[in-house]
Amino acid sequence: MQHLFAAGAILLAAAPGDALPTIADVSALAVAAVVRRIDVPTSAVHVLTAKPSTRMPGFVVCGVVDGQPADGSGDMQGTERFFVVIPGDFAILDQDGKNLVDTYWSANQCG
Repeated sequence: MQHLFAAGAILLAAAPGDALPTIADVSALAVAAVVRRIDVPTSAVHVLTAKPSTRMPGFVVCGVVDGQPADGSGDMQGTERFFVVIPGDFAILDQDGKNLVDTYWSANQCG
C-alpha cells in the first residue's frame, strides 16, 4: 500500500502544470480577474492595453470598467480603471487607490 501511494505521489508531482498564457488569452484572463473582484457583467469591462511586460515576465493589462455600482444599490456611476498582471489573476482597481493605479499605468505606458 505504501508503494502505491508513493508511486501516485511521484506521478502527481511529475504532471505538468497549466500552460503559460499567450497574448491571445490575456484579455479574457484580465476580464475574469476584474469580474472576480467586483460584481459587474463582463460587457462592462473594457481592455485598453494588453501587451508583454517590459518589467517582469508575462503581460500587463490596463482598462476601464463602465458604470461601477457605487453602493451596491444597482445605481451605476462613472468608470473605474484597472491594472492586471498575467500570469496572475488579481486586478488592482481605482477603488484600491487611484495613486496606485496611476503608478502602474504610468510605469507600463497604459494611457
